[in-house]
Amino acid sequence: MIRRRREQEQIDQGGLDISSLIDVSFLLLIYFLVASTLDPKEGDLELTMPPPGGSPIATTYDFDVPLIEVDSKGRVTMEQELLETETDNRELLTLTDRLSTYVEAQQLYGKGDAPVVKLEVDDSVSGQRFIDVMNCFAGVGIEDVRLVGFTNE
Repeated sequence: MIRRRREQEQIDQGGLDISSLIDVSFLLLIYFLVASTLDPKEGDLELTMPPPGGSPIATTYDFDVPLIEVDSKGRVTMEQELLETETDNRELLTLTDRLSTYVEAQQLYGKGDAPVVKLEVDDSVSGQRFIDVMNCFAGVGIEDVRLVGFTNE
């Protein structure tokens, strides 16, 4: 009886019953939480930092370690040869092809050494582009990536 009187007062005052809308919003929230997934490739990136006080890594390389550069526009070059120009393409097929050739050559002629690459990335490059290049390395089996080109600001 009291409830009917309250509902009648709300109708008289022009109020709305939004309890069903709250239920729907919670159901939508639960649906999106269950339906969304994380990209497993991006969660599996490992990064090993050099020991503090050690010599700069960039000065200890041989000439045969390839340098991959990502410029401020997101273009990817390998040994000063432009490979990837489309910044919205996330697969980087040309870079993958060149790196797989390098890995095969390293396995044949590298005296059993693991393949190593140097990576120089401009500070203004998006994080997604950096992850795409790292995924490319992981896809061909390169685990030793040396980051170069940092300056102390």
